[in-house]
Parts: sequence; structure tokens; C-alpha cells
Amino acid sequence: MHARVIYIAGSGRAGSTLLERVLNASPTAFALGEFHCLWRLPAERIVCACGQPFVRCGFWTETMARSGLGEAGLARLRLLEAKVARSLFIARRRFSLAALRRDADVRDYLTLQQQVFDAVAQVTGARHLIDSSKAGPRAWLMGTEPNNLLLHLHRDAVDVIASWRQPKWDPSLNAPMHKPSVSAAAWDWIKAEAWAGALGRQRTVRRIDYATLARAPQQALRDALGSDAPSLIDSIPWLDECRVPPAAEYHSLNGNPDRFSAGPITIAARPTSLARLPASDRWSVRLIGGLLDRVAP
Repeated sequence: MHARVIYIAGSGRAGSTLLERVLNASPTAFALGEFHCLWRLPAERIVCACGQPFVRCGFWTETMARSGLGEAGLARLRLLEAKVARSLFIARRRFSLAALRRDADVRDYLTLQQQVFDAVAQVTGARHLIDSSKAGPRAWLMGTEPNNLLLHLHRDAVDVIASWRQPKWDPSLNAPMHKPSVSAAAWDWIKAEAWAGALGRQRTVRRIDYATLARAPQQALRDALGSDAPSLIDSIPWLDECRVPPAAEYHSLNGNPDRFSAGPITIAARPTSLARLPASDRWSVRLIGGLLDRVAP
């Protein structure tokens, strides 16, 4: 059974975990979180959103058995990603989706992932699989498959950079999340926006603005996905204008610690308070983030 993959591209701290949790509320969808962590991280370091370690999660145990991938397949995916999901590799093929589609290693990379996607669809019956890995180069490779739906989740640079500079605890790591420098966070934002913009000039990439999503979530989702995945959007069981109940099953592999939250999912703006940052951070976030937001399309 083939399900349609919805790949969420964008920068970190742009709201991808919130978006995938909302989409996962639909009975037609199943969210996988940052799916590429399946082969990027050692299995013992992955904690499923259900609260179980990946190696003891019943859903993932069944899914991986059905996929037939095994350790050899995961190792092959790691090697292939190191080769094909890279800026230079894509640039050398002149940013051509057709050239990427013809490459044997790219096809192998996508075929191995498809084994897991197919297994998830078989176990869950979902027609839409949400992959919130966000990585720009992988978005290009996923974009070589016409059936995949690509989303670009945009959030203003000031908010993204400020969010990265504030401490956040990750229960899965039992430690604070990595806090990059202002310049590193800004560079991540620039790359994410540039990758999504360039890809959007070659094929359809649906854009969702975080601020618009927070202000009018139902309309924002309908505008972005209504024509491509109407059954998904229509089947989200809204409690009111900005809240949805969590799905009974949620097995995100990685992402924002909010994936462990219980209770209704509330979609609302989460403005980052610059006042909580050190004075040097406040100055640099306003300057760098403000400049980026002024030149962003």
C-alpha cells in the first residue's frame, strides 16, 4: 500500500512539530517526526513520542519487521545520505530534479525509505505520512517523486533565532537542547529559506507561514493543502477555531519536546521574548534577524 508522503521543509524552531501534530489528528494521516533520525541516530538514542524507547515501541518494532530493512538497510541509508543528501552533490547535477531522479544512488536512497513508508501505511492504514525532517537537500531528493507533497514552513528570522537562543529541556535526552549561536541559527534559517525557494522554482512547494497558521489555522491549512490533500484537511476533528484533539496514536521519532505533550493541541502564536535573552543576544537577534526578515520574499 502506497501512502502519500508530505515532507515539511524549513528551519528549526519554525513550528514543524506543531504542524505535524495537527495533521496527525486526522484519521487519514500518520506523522513520523524527523524521519531521517531513523538512520542518523543509533536506535538506543531514539525515544518515540509515545514515551517508549524506539527499540521497545510496539509500533516501530512491527513496522521495522514489516519493512525488511534491518541493520544493513539502515547502514546503507546512512552511507547514501552522506553522499546524495548534500548541497555539493545536488549542485553538481545543476539543481536538476530530472538529473537527480536518474541517479542510481538517489533511487536506491529513496527506495530504501519507501520500504519503511509502505510498512507504516500497512500497519496504520494511513493515506498521508508526515515527514518533518526539514532538511533542504533531502527535500530536493523527496521532490524527485512527483507524488510526494512538499511543504515549506516559514517563520520570521527574529522569532526563529530568538527561540534557538532560549533554553529548552528535552525529556528524551534528559538534557537541555542544543543552543546554537546567533550566527549559526541565522545561517540555518538562510539555508532553509534558500533551499525551499530554489526548489519551488522547479516544482510545486506549498508554503505555510507560521504567523498566518497561528492567526487562522484552519484557513491557512486549507489554503496550503486543500487542493492537494482535501481528505486530510476535511477530516481534522477541530474542537474549535484553534484546537484539535491529539490522535490516539502518535509515534514521532524526533523533534521538539512538545511532541510529548498531552491534551488538546492549541495552535497559537508563541512570540519569543527578547527580554529574556542576554543584552548581547537581544542586540544581535534584532539586527541580524531584522535584516533577514526585511529581505525575505
